[in-house]
Amino acid sequence: MPNRLTRIATRMGFIAFLMLLTINFVSGQGSPVFRIGVLDDQNGPISNGARLAVREINANGGVQGADGTRFQLELIIQPVSGTDITNTIASLRDASLIAVLGPETDADVKDNLQALEALNVPVLTPAIGDTTLTEAESGRLFRTRAAQLLQGRALATILLDDYQLTRVATVQLDNELETSAGVVGFTISASGLNIAPQFGLQAVTDTALTDAITQLANSNLEAVVAYGEPQQAGKLIAGLRNAGYTGQFVYNQANNPIFRSSSQSEYAGTFSATTWPFTAQDETSLIFRDSYVALYGELPDAVEAASYDSIMLLAAAINLPGELQTNLAQLNAVDGVQGPLRPAQLQRGETSNNVAVIQLGEFGAPQVIARFAGNERLDINVPVLPTLVPTAAATPTPDGVVVTIKQVKQNIRSGPSTAYDVLGQASQNEQYQVVGATIDNTWVVIQYRGTLGWLATYLLDVFGDLSTVPIIAPPPTPTPAPTPTQAPAPDVVITSVTINPSPIIVNQPFVITLTVSNAGGAPSGQFAVAATFPPNNIYSAAIIPALAPGQTVLTNLTGTFTNTGCYAVVAVADLNNEVNEGAGENNNVFNINYCINKPVIRQATQTLNPNDALDLEGNAVQADLQWSAAADALNAFGSAHIGVLPGVTLETVHYDLINASVINQTSLPRTAFAPGNVIGVITADGNRGALRIDDMSGTQLRITFVLYQN
Repeated sequence: MPNRLTRIATRMGFIAFLMLLTINFVSGQGSPVFRIGVLDDQNGPISNGARLAVREINANGGVQGADGTRFQLELIIQPVSGTDITNTIASLRDASLIAVLGPETDADVKDNLQALEALNVPVLTPAIGDTTLTEAESGRLFRTRAAQLLQGRALATILLDDYQLTRVATVQLDNELETSAGVVGFTISASGLNIAPQFGLQAVTDTALTDAITQLANSNLEAVVAYGEPQQAGKLIAGLRNAGYTGQFVYNQANNPIFRSSSQSEYAGTFSATTWPFTAQDETSLIFRDSYVALYGELPDAVEAASYDSIMLLAAAINLPGELQTNLAQLNAVDGVQGPLRPAQLQRGETSNNVAVIQLGEFGAPQVIARFAGNERLDINVPVLPTLVPTAAATPTPDGVVVTIKQVKQNIRSGPSTAYDVLGQASQNEQYQVVGATIDNTWVVIQYRGTLGWLATYLLDVFGDLSTVPIIAPPPTPTPAPTPTQAPAPDVVITSVTINPSPIIVNQPFVITLTVSNAGGAPSGQFAVAATFPPNNIYSAAIIPALAPGQTVLTNLTGTFTNTGCYAVVAVADLNNEVNEGAGENNNVFNINYCINKPVIRQATQTLNPNDALDLEGNAVQADLQWSAAADALNAFGSAHIGVLPGVTLETVHYDLINASVINQTSLPRTAFAPGNVIGVITADGNRGALRIDDMSGTQLRITFVLYQN
């Protein structure tokens, strides 16, 4: 009979054989690996934040897959500074990655979107531009910080609600697309709160900055809101204070040390919005900040926090059964440094809507003055997440081997697999003396209620040497009890929906036709289907007569909307639970997506050469727009107005979105928009329309426009 050492040697040989069959093992560790690509420099903010999270996860035993397997995480960092990022992305294709973090900027994401989506894995970026996700069609692009528009809205809310400031001007300090998007996002948010900026300036050069300081200081303003290059922002606040300006100053990069060093110490009191401030006092932020400082010797910022959260999101998604991309989109309330991460509750690709408004103190430290989750203002004195209570580790005893329960509850079974009966449950932090183990140590045996109980080892903290405990043979596998035969039951489902007209026309009746079936094996009896349709909360219901097994009927839900927009609603079959469906009660809902709009009176694609004019009505009465070569801008004629509409496509834009509080500019510089952007237009004749920028190569501008009936 082989002794214990012989059995151990045999087992180790078998494990070594299995390792040869597995290609993703960490060399020398014997643990399966998930690899994550990083598009950032070795010590860049994305790399540093992700590296800290990976070190912590691996130190705690790795991430657990849906089948219970423990995986280590490994980062494959590809530097991007001074390189062709397209080639860098391509170099990741053969790295067996499960996901990619980065790139950091909106420009890098948009310029390389096709290459990023071709990686066929989830891509998590901290870029905050409002239109970053609009062109991503694969569903693989995720944003890990709150969008620019939410940050602008938080700032506008503080100016109005806390300080009652309404005389505001904006200043753009460079020609970057992201800066233009920030100005537009703030302007739209402020306009929505009835704070229409009195004017907007662009000050890229020092001469333009000097002129802007003079105009701003002499305009009796209550607040100046600046976006763009930090050195110019520092010069701007210093110049304003020297000119006697005493109002509030808002800058989107107030934490940037270049801004503070360029401001001649005039930065105190500056407001800003961020997705995470390092001065946050909730327990999760404090732990993250201290761990980061201990590892790198410097303070983290918002991108580092978002990248740390990205790894935690991936770890949570790996733990679920199914495809990683789908799991990411369905996560809800995952604990993050920035706050709760809720991809399932947000628009596609968004993972966080957490924003903090800060104000720089006397010596430059950012003081948190407000926190938001989307439009909801939170109490800054309440931690973003519950305070973490550290779990005391069990102390190994000198006698034998001890295990500690890690899960909230863990099943104790009558044998070493889930096929055996559950004898009871152990609670988190309880400790048990080990009296034996399986030959491969994957299950341990304890004394439990006068018999032997079995615990899965991967769910435990083990103290002591398992090779010193006896090997205990498993009891016979229990014979499964026969599954009782269930009586046939009805199963009512909505299988399809048609919408007429599509899009729905505002102020005209709509008809939504539902195909309702009984997919079960027994008659259903009578039941109701219904839905409540936003934005006017129209409740519509229909009574379905008894359906035989396999029978299908069509029924209509109707109503009339008075507002435009794109919405989603859930239609419910068997509204009042009149039908006993047995196991089929969970498929009674059907998601309906629909858009409401005014009738389209004209739609076309057109290429504008320099100085070409465009009459959207096409009646040759009054031109509305001109593509100006001299000004390198799109200008409005006469009483027409234009404005960029972030976060929409030509298919989702609608009449009510194009209103005078948002569409209030007479000129848009070329730097204010990019291909794919949608621009709202109020024509000289008073009609509302929208145009999509299709291409802006060279001096030509190619657009597709749509004009709605008033």
